[in-house]
Amino acid sequence: MLEVIGWYISIFLMAATPWLELLVVIPIGIGAGLNPVIVGVVAFVGNALPVFLLIYGMHWIKELKWIKKWKDRKLIKRRSHIKKHEDDEEKLAKKQARKEKMQRIFNKYGVAGLALAGPGVTGIHLATIFAMAFKANKRKVVLWMNLSLALWTLAMTAASFYGIEWLTALFG
Repeated sequence: MLEVIGWYISIFLMAATPWLELLVVIPIGIGAGLNPVIVGVVAFVGNALPVFLLIYGMHWIKELKWIKKWKDRKLIKRRSHIKKHEDDEEKLAKKQARKEKMQRIFNKYGVAGLALAGPGVTGIHLATIFAMAFKANKRKVVLWMNLSLALWTLAMTAASFYGIEWLTALFG
């Protein structure tokens, strides 16, 4: 019994870890013989909790005094660096172009596109950070990220369960 609980705790912790998304965690749990529905729910909650913390914690983090001081020092350093290296304008222009491109993509597809592609492309945690960096509405980010997680969880749970069942029948 404790071993099974340990597996579910591991599934939760792995799902909450960036870059160990549902795509990895759900097949591991189902492959280990755990209940697919419980694995899906635990993986969803493990992935959704950090999303909430990122969305609602970013404002709190931005308001910390040491973060503000660090940003001010970084800004002063950047301004002095720019003045010293006027010939590096080409690098700065490229950086600005990349930022503008990301903004155009976000503007074109919005939070929904970012959320639905997130787990498969960058991971849901990084997609959430991008959405918040582009100043998306918090409620839309929460809604779309969780809807995306639910869809990816259902798809991955079904694919893992039936895929493993098919492989077992094929080789077993």
